[in-house]
Amino acid sequence: MEIQNHNSDALHKYNFIELKSWVNQLQYIDSEVDKLLNLYEQSIYIDEIPKRTLMLFSKRKATNKQLLDTVLTYSTTYKKVLECDDLQCDMVFLDEYERLRKSYQYHLGKYQKLKDSLYDKAFQKL
Repeated sequence: MEIQNHNSDALHKYNFIELKSWVNQLQYIDSEVDKLLNLYEQSIYIDEIPKRTLMLFSKRKATNKQLLDTVLTYSTTYKKVLECDDLQCDMVFLDEYERLRKSYQYHLGKYQKLKDSLYDKAFQKL
């Protein structure tokens, strides 16, 4: 039984480290969106970024902020996993962690595609 507890503790420690990494990445994305739009605006030599591009990045930035808030809240809650004394308690935390992980990966994929499309448009204008 101690081996399982040790494995569980190691898993939770790894997950908490990963949560911190997600927070850092989401914070970076928040600032990167503004920089990318500024770079795009300068690369196309016009005064205004197309409304559709602005809308897509605004939506992605809002989604990013919402996910960041969720991960930060969960990170605080996740510290309580050490108080778990049975498998059922562990599973509650792990299920929520897995749900968040999938949301994070989905968000990153969508953001990367949007960013790639911005680069493609900017390079077309050069």
